[in-house]
Amino acid sequence: MFKRISITGFIAGILFLAGIAHAAAVPMVGDKAPDFTLTSVTGEKETLSRHKGSIVVLGLFHICDPCMNQATEMQKLLNEGTVKAVFLGVNTDGDTQGDVLAYLREFKTKVTFPYLIDPAKDVNKKYVQRFMPTVLIIDGEGVIRYRGSATSKDGLLAEIKKISR
Repeated sequence: MFKRISITGFIAGILFLAGIAHAAAVPMVGDKAPDFTLTSVTGEKETLSRHKGSIVVLGLFHICDPCMNQATEMQKLLNEGTVKAVFLGVNTDGDTQGDVLAYLREFKTKVTFPYLIDPAKDVNKKYVQRFMPTVLIIDGEGVIRYRGSATSKDGLLAEIKKISR
């Protein structure tokens, strides 16, 4: 019985340490944003590092109502034309192009920023997406300056202004 407890304790310890290591890998504010290259729903290749020198508003989404709301808030800010930023959306759940296009057609406000698909869920793995949606604002040097969940248009604008000063 003692050996069983020891083995169980050992396994629990390994799982605990793995959880800590996994949590440490979450790119947070102040960290370099992991690069990626994906294809948009319209077939264009998009690489995050290509936008070095620009502020990037990155939305990590699934097919869900909160994600639709967040993408809409991003689009509203883009439509205002008050900020200089690149807007990107990524479906991080591995959904097909057809499923994502059908979902985008349900939006009341048409999304015009690149909406990328990630069949292998690489971005989800790199960014350790825990909340749906996840919003990141990345500065011109590729550093994450904001990481949050559902953020209003005005909240996005305030965060972008902090970086633009």
